[in-house]
Amino acid sequence: MKKLLLPLIILLLIIGYFMSKKSDHSVDDAYDKMETPSTEETRPATDPTMPQESDDVAPSTADPQSTGERMMDDTKDAARDLGDKVEDAARDTGDAVKDAAEDTGDVLKDAARDTGDALEDAGRATKDAAEDAKDAAEKALDDMRDKDKTEDTPQQ
Repeated sequence: MKKLLLPLIILLLIIGYFMSKKSDHSVDDAYDKMETPSTEETRPATDPTMPQESDDVAPSTADPQSTGERMMDDTKDAARDLGDKVEDAARDTGDAVKDAAEDTGDVLKDAARDTGDALEDAGRATKDAAEDAKDAAEKALDDMRDKDKTEDTPQQ
């Protein structure tokens, strides 16, 4: 169990790291889309009394509300994409944890089976040792009785 715990923790940390990196990039992209300056803001400051090349061009009549709606739609799309990515990553993480748990369960079953076999072998060995000790004690007792009998009989 201890052998699998450390790799499982490391695996989860690695998955979490990459998930956070993916979400950071998605959020950065969505923020960058929102913060794109309009062309009017990027024009360098010039002297208004000097004629400009762009004076011949008609001013833009883009509806500022539609630009805001487009930005909101882009933000919603980016948030939806991010949600899908997080959902996929969570599903992958769940599958990895499930597989690791199944592997851990299999290892624990094998370890329990091996422990049971070892205990059974130890029990047999203890039983055999006890029988051998009993046989040795009985033999020693018989030897002592035979010795006593030979000492008790008168020698001729």
